[in-house]
Amino acid sequence: MREKYYIGPLIERGGGFAYDTFSQANGKRSSFRYPRIEQARYDRRAMIAELRRDPRVVVHVCETVAEFDRHASGGAPAGEDPPERDAG
Repeated sequence: MREKYYIGPLIERGGGFAYDTFSQANGKRSSFRYPRIEQARYDRRAMIAELRRDPRVVVHVCETVAEFDRHASGGAPAGEDPPERDAG
């Protein structure tokens, strides 16, 4: 079975820019904090490209922090909304 790897969006953190990653094997991790957004963007793109070359990994690039957090906390798989629950 292929490992699912989630890449979060770029966010401002501590006066710099970073992104988070999540996989079952590695848990949630934060990238290096870059002083310039261009540096963080380059690093994120390089990580995505590297992971996509690995046939053992399925990469999901999250567009929002909420989407990333939902998947990192065990929510719905990428591209799927969580199932609705009955109110009664």
